[in-house]
Amino acid sequence: MVPVHLTLTQTGGGTPDESQAHALVDILWAHATPECGMEHIRARTTPAGIGIILFIRAASTDIAHAKAGRLMTGALASGATCARGYSVTLHH
Repeated sequence: MVPVHLTLTQTGGGTPDESQAHALVDILWAHATPECGMEHIRARTTPAGIGIILFIRAASTDIAHAKAGRLMTGALASGATCARGYSVTLHH
């Protein structure tokens, strides 16, 4: 299992609250497929945005990052209200 660290920042500014972090976790689980290899998610609000750690089942860090990127792209493009207006930073 490979941890993938991300930060979601609201593009319009502002500081997210815990309910937004929980809603994003729900959206990620709803979009996860077995191919994503997602095992666990941690999400916390920070002054910079929402810090997320995705624990991905993968043979390497590069594969885990690719899987996480596909999952995040799909989840944020889903049209769900609470997934709108975020930019994603992947921390290597």
